[in-house]
Amino acid sequence: MVALAALAAGSFQHHEEPSTQLRALSRTPAPSTTADRREFRPLAGLPITGRTRLRLLVASDPRPFLVDLDQDSVQPVTGLPTDGERVVSVLPVGEHAVIVSDRVCTSCRPPGPEVYGIWRDSTSAVRLGSAQEVVATRDGRAVWLLGHQTTTACTLRQVGLDGRPRRPARPVSCTTKLLGELPAGLLVASGTSEDPWEWPASLVDRRGHRTGLGFPAADLLAATGELVLTSAEPLAPLALSNLRSRVSWRLGWPSRLRGGTHIAAVHPNGRDIAIGFHGLAVPGEEGYDLWLLNTATRRWQHLPDLPAADIAAKATDMAWTGDGRLVVLTQTATGGQVVAVWRPGQPRLALGQLTLPTPSPGTDTLAIW
Repeated sequence: MVALAALAAGSFQHHEEPSTQLRALSRTPAPSTTADRREFRPLAGLPITGRTRLRLLVASDPRPFLVDLDQDSVQPVTGLPTDGERVVSVLPVGEHAVIVSDRVCTSCRPPGPEVYGIWRDSTSAVRLGSAQEVVATRDGRAVWLLGHQTTTACTLRQVGLDGRPRRPARPVSCTTKLLGELPAGLLVASGTSEDPWEWPASLVDRRGHRTGLGFPAADLLAATGELVLTSAEPLAPLALSNLRSRVSWRLGWPSRLRGGTHIAAVHPNGRDIAIGFHGLAVPGEEGYDLWLLNTATRRWQHLPDLPAADIAAKATDMAWTGDGRLVVLTQTATGGQVVAVWRPGQPRLALGQLTLPTPSPGTDTLAIW
C-alpha cells in the first residue's frame, strides 16, 4: 500500500451522474459564549455567497474529479487506469498534484501502486511510475518515489510531474518510509516492526548523513522550513521542534475533543499550521475541531463555529488556497457533503452543501485547483 501521509481507503462501486450543486446552508446563529458554551452542536456558519474562485481536485475511486464551485461542474480526470477495484489518493505538490492509484489485489506483487502527475488547471494525468512511497519535492514540480526493483530491492528517485527523471535512482532499503522534504533534507522513517508508522523518524541530508529525531513516524503532524510539529498521546502536549537549533517547545492541548490529532495543513506563508482534532462530542457521535498554530509566537487560534458534533474525521480533508483561505471538505450527519471556507481573522465559517460523485473516504483526498 502506497504511503503519502495517510492513505485514503475504500472503493468506489457506483458512479453518480457527474454534477455539482453548491447550495448555501441556512444561516445559523453564532455559538453562544455564555451558559451553553460547553454544548456541542452541528456544524454552523454563514452561507457561501458570491464568486469563490475555487476549483477542487477530489479523490474518488477509480479516478478523481475536478469540481468548479462557481460553474457547478464536475470533470473526471483522464489518463488513469480504471480496471478492477482501486483505492485512489490525491497529494498536493505545490500548485499541482499527484494521483496514486492502487489496485486492491491480494495476489498483487511489486512494483506496487501507480503514480500519476497532474498540472494545475489540467484534467489529464501523466504516469510517473510505480512506487510504495511518494512525497512532494520542495519546489512543487516533482516527487520522490521509493519503489521496488525486485521483490527485495528498492530504489529512491526523483521524477518531475511531466514524467521526466530529475535525479537518478539510488539503492535504498525497502523498509524505508518517506515523510517529507525540508531544506535540510528528506524526512524518513525506517525499522523492522510490522507497522511502518512505528518506525523511528530521521533526517537524511544531501550527503546521506542520517540524524535521528526521537519520535516515530506516526507522531509527525507537519513540517515547514526547519520546524516539525509532533503529537503523541491524546491530551499530551504537542511539540514544535527546530531541527537546526535542536530546541523544542511543548504546546498545550487546545481542544475540548480528546480523541487525538487528525491531520494538519501548512499555510502558504510557511508559518501558520491548521490542525484537526477529533473525539466524541456526545455519546456515540464523533466530533471535529480545528485550531490554527502560529509557529513564530507558538500561540493557538480557534477557528469559529467549532467544534462540531456531526463531522467524522475519516471523511474530512483540508488544504490552503494560494491566497490564504483554508478549505475543508467533509461529510456531515445533518448537511451531507459540505465545503467550509475560512480566512484567518474572519469571525465565521462560510459553508456550502455539495452534491458530488462519491469521494474516497479518508484523508489525502483534496487539492486546490
